[in-house]
Amino acid sequence: MAQTFLTHDIIAREALLQLKNELLAGQLLYNGYDAEYAKNPNGWKIGATINIKAPVYFRAKSGETIDVVDLKEQVTTLTVDQRYHVAWRCSSQDLTLNIEAFSDRWVKPAAQALANYIDADLFSTMYKYIPNQVGTPGTTPKDLLTYTLANARLTDELAPFSQRYCVVDPTSQAYLADHLKGGPQSIAVRAIEKANYGPVAGFDAMYVSNQLPTHTCGTSSGISMAYDDTFAEGDTTLSLDNAAGNFTTTILAGDIMTIAGTYAVNPISGASRNYLRQFVNYATATDAGTEATCTTIPGVAPWAIYSESAVEKDLPYQNIYGVPTDGDVVSIAGTAGLVHKVNLAFHKNCFGFVMVPLAMPIDGSKAAQRSEDGFSLRVSSFWDGVNDVNYMRLDALWGRAVLNPFLGCRIAA
Repeated sequence: MAQTFLTHDIIAREALLQLKNELLAGQLLYNGYDAEYAKNPNGWKIGATINIKAPVYFRAKSGETIDVVDLKEQVTTLTVDQRYHVAWRCSSQDLTLNIEAFSDRWVKPAAQALANYIDADLFSTMYKYIPNQVGTPGTTPKDLLTYTLANARLTDELAPFSQRYCVVDPTSQAYLADHLKGGPQSIAVRAIEKANYGPVAGFDAMYVSNQLPTHTCGTSSGISMAYDDTFAEGDTTLSLDNAAGNFTTTILAGDIMTIAGTYAVNPISGASRNYLRQFVNYATATDAGTEATCTTIPGVAPWAIYSESAVEKDLPYQNIYGVPTDGDVVSIAGTAGLVHKVNLAFHKNCFGFVMVPLAMPIDGSKAAQRSEDGFSLRVSSFWDGVNDVNYMRLDALWGRAVLNPFLGCRIAA
């Protein structure tokens, strides 16, 4: 029987299969951007962008007379800027292996390395844009209540009931498994033995990942801060002052804060919720005794800050009830320097993720590319004729963006 040699097409198909099997975050996020692929038929480059229309919101009106309000259509941008690879050297004899043996030896570990990095990148980058949080930083949730509260927060923000997911770190998994062991046997077995609990706490599924981020609280956490500005509808930043004294404090990206008297709202009616609106700072700001200007969500376009007093076309985008006034107390979650885990609950449409085909080499190197279901990998190699070895690499190019930050909720641990 003639010897069968592996081809780059075969390796690319196997590599993409293994990548999809290993990915967690990449499988749970919205990735329906296949139509964008055709815009660059020769392959994508780092820095290319995809424009995504932000959701359009309405407020219902009473009465039979039509009342047309200008729509507020906005666009957010997803930049394809993450380019990573895994490379290895293999002999010509290795290429005579069947695909199962070659995959076990090379392809699976390489795809796993890429998948782990993609998951870590997605989780660690995008949690900083999620303003809602339940739980206590530095305290691992020990019962189901914290997770059901996260799911309740998604409901408060009008997240669709299907395709809701929760991802927790291994320690949180251990505590939750212990809590569930007295419950229905089927839930307890899944919780203790598997990384996928199935439907729990109102989520379609709960997963365990060791790629979830840790957050370090800035030195402003736990001290007295104050709102230091005159609010205007459509504000895109929050100015804070160190009310505890004339010394330097830092508000880090990912720090969550509340303002006394400024509440979350019902997105349908604009009525006040019974809890304060949470803001998340996503760019480090320093108060050196004067004030710190925080770039927050709500705050940045297309999620500028609007209250119940906004003009009619902006009312559907209302996200606070009760405008902040100069001197209002600002509380920042956690304590200075605290490092804690961040678990995540979210609807699929909270985040966008896209992997795009790369440009193919033109220097004679052998290569193949496989794109499927919003995922894409390129396999290429060149031969060292002096030593009779092949250098192979897997390459991936992707981008990510927050599509609607209110469809997610952080679970502090």
